[in-house]
Amino acid sequence: MKKFILLIVIPLIISACSEDDSTLGGSTNVEFAAVGSKTYVYTTIPGLGEISSEPVITENRKGNVVLEGRVTTNIEFLRKIDTLLGTASLPQALKEAIQQKAIRHFDMKIDSTDLNNIKIDYKIKGKATSEGMQDYIHSEGDESKPFLLVKYDAKVGNKYTFQDKDGNKYVREVTYRSTTDDFQIAFWLLKVIKVEETVTEGPLKDLLGKVIYYTNHKFGLVGVEWESPDKSRKLKLTIFPSNLE
Repeated sequence: MKKFILLIVIPLIISACSEDDSTLGGSTNVEFAAVGSKTYVYTTIPGLGEISSEPVITENRKGNVVLEGRVTTNIEFLRKIDTLLGTASLPQALKEAIQQKAIRHFDMKIDSTDLNNIKIDYKIKGKATSEGMQDYIHSEGDESKPFLLVKYDAKVGNKYTFQDKDGNKYVREVTYRSTTDDFQIAFWLLKVIKVEETVTEGPLKDLLGKVIYYTNHKFGLVGVEWESPDKSRKLKLTIFPSNLE
């Protein structure tokens, strides 16, 4: 009888301790997530130039935040990005499906009346606490379905998973954490936790490549990289949090 009870209890304990747990505790009084906090985000692409944005926190409900921003660009730049990401060569139906998914993920509003001055407004919804961060991007804003991005006490090898409504399974894995200040943002060096995201199952498997997040316990998300499936193309976003001094 005791052996039978153990067979039931042990899996329950393992499940309760799983890193797949989406709960996020800690204080919601996080400096970089305060309403009005402005972040500067930019990327420089060889041969394409620089594109930047200054999103601002417009809402914070007990740690659930909304980050809103605008990107101003032109049709030529977007076509080059389309080529860089590899989406230009996809079948039109699949390409449009990915585009619409991105629009839903970031609640985009696009004004393309002037192709030389295209305005793209976006929103990013997530949660930030002293314990870590999670987002509602893949759930398309549904706060009942968070996806854990990082816990600041995470260990290398920890994994977090999420399956979207289209059957895509996203896996985020902690692959590195600094022991010294080794991640550079302009003149600053920070300790970071590196989290890599891939799609392991579903229609988007092998299409989107890898997304790499760099996070810091004091400043939150400080960098994002994208790598193509064949590792031949990369895109890097540098993020300056509002409280970086």
